[in-house]
Parts: sequence; structure tokens; C-alpha cells
Amino acid sequence: MSLTDFRADWVPYRDGLMTRYPDLTDGDLTDADGDTAVLAKRIAEIEGTTPADAQERLHEFLEGPMPADAFADPTNDNAAVMESEDYIPAGEDALADDRRFGDDHTEENPVGREH
Repeated sequence: MSLTDFRADWVPYRDGLMTRYPDLTDGDLTDADGDTAVLAKRIAEIEGTTPADAQERLHEFLEGPMPADAFADPTNDNAAVMESEDYIPAGEDALADDRRFGDDHTEENPVGREH
């Protein structure tokens, strides 16, 4: 995930932030509205640390994996398709073989006919 993603739409990150920083409130997140400096200042007040330390830890948290609901957003579809190549074994063409579906050698029936 990136800070740009967070700044653009922080709402999907809400649950993760509330879990990581249980003393944060919805109001704290709304007030920050994606601004990590403002959010880090509030975290520093809650935890009794410096804003710089809080911001460093916040950035480390935000560099982690993107929440599933944020990743599933339609604006991320192209990135998901591009990354799907990572899950195909080397030398395999994703469109070349569909034997695992079990109907490669069966002719399709004409529409409306059973035999």
C-alpha cells in the first residue's frame, strides 16, 4: 500500500488503524482525513511519544499490505490483473489449458437441445 492510496481514500484503512491504535476514535480519523502528519500528532498525544516517532511507526504500518476491502475496490482492478501474473507458474500460458474444468473434449450442445 502507499501513502498516496491512504491520502486518496483512508476509509478502507479504518479498521486496521483502529486495531493497531485502539485509542483512536472515528473523529480522530475524520479530522485527519488522510493527512498522516495530523494523524501522527494525535497518535503521539495518545501514546505519549513524539510526533516524529508516531509518524514513523504510522508510515511503517501503512507500508504493510493493503486491506482487502481497499484492494477489492474497482479502481484497483488493473493493478490486480497485472499482479496476477505472479501466481502463474513459469512457462505456463494462462489461456492455453483448461483441462481442470473437465470439458475440453466435449462438444457443446446447440442452444436449447439436450443431445
